[in-house]
Amino acid sequence: MEIKMLSNGSEVKEALRELKSQKKFLANLALFYPGAPDELIRIEAENVINSALVKLIESPSDSFTENEFWLTLKVAAKQLAKMDSEEMDRGLSYMEEIMDIYKIESSEGRLNEWRYGFEPSSH
Repeated sequence: MEIKMLSNGSEVKEALRELKSQKKFLANLALFYPGAPDELIRIEAENVINSALVKLIESPSDSFTENEFWLTLKVAAKQLAKMDSEEMDRGLSYMEEIMDIYKIESSEGRLNEWRYGFEPSSH
Protein backbone atom coordinates (compact mmCIF):
# COMPACT_ATOMS: atom_id res chain seq x y z
CA MET A 1 0.00 0.00 0.00
CA GLU A 2 1.31 3.40 -0.99
CA ILE A 3 2.05 5.76 1.89
CA LYS A 4 1.01 9.26 0.93
CA MET A 5 2.95 12.06 2.54
CA LEU A 6 1.35 15.43 3.16
CA SER A 7 3.06 18.76 2.94
CA ASN A 8 3.11 20.10 6.47
CA GLY A 9 5.36 23.10 5.96
CA SER A 10 5.20 26.62 7.34
CA GLU A 11 2.38 27.80 5.02
CA VAL A 12 0.16 24.91 6.10
CA LYS A 13 0.98 25.43 9.77
CA GLU A 14 0.32 29.17 9.47
CA ALA A 15 -3.13 28.47 7.97
CA LEU A 16 -3.84 25.93 10.72
CA ARG A 17 -2.82 28.48 13.39
CA GLU A 18 -5.09 31.06 11.77
CA LEU A 19 -8.04 28.64 11.86
CA LYS A 20 -7.22 27.71 15.46
CA SER A 21 -7.28 31.38 16.50
CA GLN A 22 -10.87 31.82 15.30
CA LYS A 23 -13.82 31.52 17.65
CA LYS A 24 -15.75 28.46 16.49
CA PHE A 25 -19.29 27.10 16.62
CA LEU A 26 -20.89 30.53 16.43
CA ALA A 27 -24.05 30.94 14.36
CA ASN A 28 -23.33 30.69 10.63
CA LEU A 29 -26.38 31.37 8.48
CA ALA A 30 -24.58 30.48 5.25
CA LEU A 31 -24.14 26.96 6.64
CA PHE A 32 -27.60 26.98 8.29
CA TYR A 33 -25.83 26.51 11.62
CA PRO A 34 -27.72 28.13 14.52
CA GLY A 35 -24.69 28.20 16.82
CA ALA A 36 -23.97 25.98 19.80
CA PRO A 37 -26.90 25.75 22.26
CA ASP A 38 -24.82 27.37 25.01
CA GLU A 39 -21.33 28.69 25.69
CA LEU A 40 -20.24 25.52 27.53
CA ILE A 41 -21.06 23.32 24.53
CA ARG A 42 -19.53 25.88 22.15
CA ILE A 43 -16.25 25.78 24.08
CA GLU A 44 -16.31 21.98 24.32
CA ALA A 45 -16.85 21.64 20.56
CA GLU A 46 -14.24 24.30 19.81
CA ASN A 47 -11.74 22.44 22.01
CA VAL A 48 -12.31 19.25 19.98
CA ILE A 49 -11.44 21.02 16.72
CA ASN A 50 -8.61 23.02 18.30
CA SER A 51 -6.96 19.93 19.78
CA ALA A 52 -7.00 18.31 16.31
CA LEU A 53 -5.46 21.51 14.92
CA VAL A 54 -2.75 21.52 17.62
CA LYS A 55 -1.90 17.90 16.81
CA LEU A 56 -1.58 18.80 13.12
CA ILE A 57 0.46 21.93 13.87
CA GLU A 58 2.82 19.95 16.11
CA SER A 59 3.33 17.08 13.66
CA PRO A 60 6.66 16.98 11.85
CA SER A 61 6.95 19.03 8.68
CA ASP A 62 8.81 16.38 6.72
CA SER A 63 7.34 13.03 7.76
CA PHE A 64 3.60 13.44 8.01
CA THR A 65 1.40 10.82 6.35
CA GLU A 66 -2.12 11.17 5.04
CA ASN A 67 -3.03 8.27 7.32
CA GLU A 68 -1.91 10.24 10.40
CA PHE A 69 -3.97 13.17 9.13
CA TRP A 70 -7.16 11.07 8.91
CA LEU A 71 -6.55 9.46 12.30
CA THR A 72 -6.30 12.92 13.88
CA LEU A 73 -9.62 13.98 12.34
CA LYS A 74 -11.27 10.67 13.24
CA VAL A 75 -10.47 11.22 16.94
CA ALA A 76 -12.16 14.63 16.71
CA ALA A 77 -15.15 13.16 14.83
CA LYS A 78 -15.66 10.53 17.54
CA GLN A 79 -15.75 13.28 20.18
CA LEU A 80 -18.14 15.40 18.12
CA ALA A 81 -20.41 12.38 17.56
CA LYS A 82 -21.27 12.53 21.28
CA MET A 83 -22.73 16.02 20.76
CA ASP A 84 -25.82 17.23 18.90
CA SER A 85 -25.95 16.59 15.17
CA GLU A 86 -25.67 20.34 14.50
CA GLU A 87 -22.29 20.45 16.26
CA MET A 88 -21.20 17.32 14.41
CA ASP A 89 -22.17 18.88 11.08
CA ARG A 90 -20.40 22.13 11.87
CA GLY A 91 -17.35 20.22 13.10
CA LEU A 92 -17.21 18.36 9.79
CA SER A 93 -17.31 21.66 7.93
CA TYR A 94 -14.25 22.73 9.95
CA MET A 95 -12.63 19.45 8.88
CA GLU A 96 -13.37 20.37 5.27
CA GLU A 97 -11.56 23.66 5.86
CA ILE A 98 -8.60 21.70 7.26
CA MET A 99 -8.69 19.42 4.19
CA ASP A 100 -8.58 22.55 2.01
CA ILE A 101 -5.49 23.77 3.88
CA TYR A 102 -3.82 20.45 3.01
CA LYS A 103 -5.26 20.56 -0.53
CA ILE A 104 -7.05 17.25 0.03
CA GLU A 105 -9.98 17.23 -2.37
CA SER A 106 -11.91 14.22 -1.10
CA SER A 107 -12.37 12.48 2.21
CA GLU A 108 -13.17 9.35 0.17
CA GLY A 109 -16.36 8.93 2.18
CA ARG A 110 -14.79 9.31 5.61
CA LEU A 111 -16.78 12.40 6.62
CA ASN A 112 -20.07 10.76 5.63
CA GLU A 113 -19.07 7.59 7.42
CA TRP A 114 -18.29 9.52 10.61
CA ARG A 115 -21.51 11.51 10.29
CA TYR A 116 -23.95 8.77 9.29
CA GLY A 117 -22.11 5.58 10.16
CA PHE A 118 -21.85 4.61 6.48
CA GLU A 119 -21.00 6.02 3.07
CA PRO A 120 -24.39 6.86 1.47
CA SER A 121 -23.22 6.42 -2.13
CA SER A 122 -22.11 2.84 -1.47
CA HIS A 123 -25.64 1.74 -0.53
